[in-house]
Amino acid sequence: MLKELWNVNPPALFAVICLIGYFWGMAVVFILKPLKNAESFSIRPVDNAGKTEIRVYYGGISFALGLFLLYLTLSLGTAYHSLIGGVIFATTVFTTRTIFLFVDKGWKCPYTKLAIPAEGAFVIALWTCFFLAQKYI
Repeated sequence: MLKELWNVNPPALFAVICLIGYFWGMAVVFILKPLKNAESFSIRPVDNAGKTEIRVYYGGISFALGLFLLYLTLSLGTAYHSLIGGVIFATTVFTTRTIFLFVDKGWKCPYTKLAIPAEGAFVIALWTCFFLAQKYI
């Protein structure tokens, strides 16, 4: 199955495998160690319900996004549409972060110094895969 998907659109499948890995990796770290990992994102829950919210929104939703991209890829027989979803998601997150970095004056925070270049590189890589995937359509 993977070989057939690779033959359909290699750049799209490569990007989607990376996206699924990213989302599932985020899910694991936030479900297993919500407080430790949330703190590195400058997030601190005020009580145990907040700890659950970290597990749900950073862990659960990340898992669901990865699962949805996998489902979409397998059901359509191509990773192209999943790649489009990933590009939209990553670009929106990066753009929103960049805008509110200035609104909230968070540019000196340690997490921001990591997130902006990492997300920027990820977005560029996804857009590159998207443009390369065009020739397989």
